[in-house]
Amino acid sequence: MNGGPKGGGGPLLAWSAIMVALGAMLAIWSAGSASALLFLVGPVSLIPLAAFSRLCPAPGGPRLLARVSVPVLVIAIGGALAAIGLTGGLWLVLIGAEVGAFGLVWLIVEITGERRRAGR
Repeated sequence: MNGGPKGGGGPLLAWSAIMVALGAMLAIWSAGSASALLFLVGPVSLIPLAAFSRLCPAPGGPRLLARVSVPVLVIAIGGALAAIGLTGGLWLVLIGAEVGAFGLVWLIVEITGERRRAGR
């Protein structure tokens, strides 16, 4: 038995199952509309990945992660801005990419600092 993280695929598996169920209901009630494919194509391909992740946890001991999660929030906001920018225009994609890159650099600096303090 290894000491790696366990249960990482559970939320992804649950989300995929919900999306497949919603897509199936939409396909039944919309009489063959192509919009049901939007709910079915993505999650169906994620179900094997989620099941594999759930059954085979990552090897190794506990991982050291940063204690402060502000950089992760900045990365998420940058990704959301970039995704909205696909509709809003190139300028918003570039601003989102810049915010995301700033958050990624911040996260790398924070994790590196945590590892140095832990003596790794």
